[in-house]
Amino acid sequence: MSLRGSIHVSGRRARLILAFFPAAVAVVLAIPAPAQAAVPVGFLPCPSVSGFYCGTVTVPIDRSGTVPVLVGKTIALHVMWKPATVADTDGALFALAGGPGQAATPFAADFSLALAPALGTRDLVVFDQRGTGESGPLDCPGAMSSATSLQQFVEMCAVELGPARDFFSSKDSAEDIDAVRQAIGIDRVTIFGVSYGTYVAQLYSRLFPTHTAALVLDSVVSSTGVDTFSRSNFAAVPKVLAANCARKLCQGITANPFADLARMAKRAGGSGIALNYVDQTGTPRPFRASEADLFGFVVETFSLDAVARARFPAALRSALAGDSYPLGRLLAPVTSSSSNSGAGMALYTATSCTDTRFPWSPSDTLSVREAKATTALDAIPASAYSPFTSATGLAISNIGLCIYWPASSVDSSVTAPAPDISVLVLDGLEDDLTPLSDAGAVAALYPHAVRVNVPFTGHSAISDVWPNADTCVESSLTHFFTNTSIPSCSFVTPFFRPVRVDPGSLASVKPVRVKGIRGRTIGAVLGTLSDVTATALSGSDTGLRGGIFTGSLLKLRLRKLVYVPGVVVSGTYNAVTGIGTVTVTGVGSHGTLSVDRGKKYTTVTGRLGKKPLRIRVRTAANDAKVEVQLPRLIGLNLVSTRVGRSSASTAAPSSVPPNGLETLARLRSGLWG
Repeated sequence: MSLRGSIHVSGRRARLILAFFPAAVAVVLAIPAPAQAAVPVGFLPCPSVSGFYCGTVTVPIDRSGTVPVLVGKTIALHVMWKPATVADTDGALFALAGGPGQAATPFAADFSLALAPALGTRDLVVFDQRGTGESGPLDCPGAMSSATSLQQFVEMCAVELGPARDFFSSKDSAEDIDAVRQAIGIDRVTIFGVSYGTYVAQLYSRLFPTHTAALVLDSVVSSTGVDTFSRSNFAAVPKVLAANCARKLCQGITANPFADLARMAKRAGGSGIALNYVDQTGTPRPFRASEADLFGFVVETFSLDAVARARFPAALRSALAGDSYPLGRLLAPVTSSSSNSGAGMALYTATSCTDTRFPWSPSDTLSVREAKATTALDAIPASAYSPFTSATGLAISNIGLCIYWPASSVDSSVTAPAPDISVLVLDGLEDDLTPLSDAGAVAALYPHAVRVNVPFTGHSAISDVWPNADTCVESSLTHFFTNTSIPSCSFVTPFFRPVRVDPGSLASVKPVRVKGIRGRTIGAVLGTLSDVTATALSGSDTGLRGGIFTGSLLKLRLRKLVYVPGVVVSGTYNAVTGIGTVTVTGVGSHGTLSVDRGKKYTTVTGRLGKKPLRIRVRTAANDAKVEVQLPRLIGLNLVSTRVGRSSASTAAPSSVPPNGLETLARLRSGLWG
């Protein structure tokens, strides 16, 4: 196929570019006793984060010294250090956020929480990777403000960065880690990496084997970096869909989610699938989703979002049956609001275009690059992309960025073998962003690697806060750092089970306790509130078919939400306690209802269809999980609110920040998502 006219970056691909390595890497530094290390020389208490000390480590931009204009030019790496909570008998833990493009120091407190199992006897060190945060942030403001095409952005950005653009590779980052190691005065290190961080960790171990004690790798990138055409990602699709439906969880929803996806991918060919979604004003909007959008969802959102995974099998069934809203919600275009997206894009481009092995030589002209890329793409069997096509392999690749990137003056490859060290490999079984096959190949390079597969978990297992995957990961880390046998994680169950197909009409809603339209309306209201809870926890704020909600998890204000066609629900709802009061209008029975969700049963009272109502119904499985686990996740003590439950929906305890949605989104994605 021809490359010309085929290279573009969609909104979803742009998000994929910035999210593909939403990772973190940490380095555990093994130092001989003393019991308590002294504060590093030149470090002072950090003004913004309690318990940390701040300092800098200066490194050259070009270590080779081969570029005259860069001789003597340096980058000051911003470093934060926190002493061990007990005594640093096991050294220190270095944490580096991934991306490429994400600063680490803004997440210092989060690292301290997520890596707690190792911090009793280890100091914590966090530093911004070169080109991020306060470590000489890389940016292309001119290109971001005036470029009118992807090609123009890439070419303008390369000019803005100048010859320094060649020195932001993953190899440079690995060498920076060693510079910090030397500055702190440590001999051997253990590297802990997630996603992109696993690649940097591998490079470090190969570049500095005598200074590497062990590796912990979570969501593993291939030892050769990202495959240009994402072949392992395509191959993993049926496996992650099957893992999502394991233990007969999709019974009654679909017999074969991969077959459903294949049918939908076939429909997406050509002009795309006609879908609908609800925008931020609560208004339904039509759009068309391409085959690349569909695959991009599986790689990105499905891998990162437990709610999306729970909704996907039923959404496919709905779309195949003609209901476009459930799948439209999952594939809906999203506009990034990140204030530093330009900096992230600049560093991502510089690093990826230097690291990735493309089918052309750096010195090739654009026309030669296009010809070689076309030849390489055509040589890949169509079965490698099934049920998608090679056009999707091209659309989601970095070829669209890097085909315009200037030839590099340096070789960033690392050919040294992997050392014989202890390695822990953590994998989420529902992760298509960094597939299990890549993790297996990397583990095979290290003779003492131990793999832990985490069921019902996606990308970045370390940041999965949903019980009981977090228990599995914490246990694995604890056993690894204490040199004891690591148990299996087969006990893990999903926080969100795959949901049933969303009703396409009020007539398809099963009556709840009451016959006729009143019973169906009750079912529609309970379905709406369940849907709102899951949507809020996924970080969104729109109804399935219309309307929006605002506020915190402790008091959501529902504004003309439409979950079941024609049934309009407004009012307030506490997603944590499950208490709310709503009014119902539209095609069903009208009235005002109070809902009180419990672990086993949900009570609904009020007036509906001009008649009094009081019923008790069994709480749905996902709602029951939320009822039991959500308070713990956001640190809310419900002892007092359980005594006077009616007050819980109107007053937020001081222990919970006002913006509950933002809090849960931060917890859900952890440091890396």
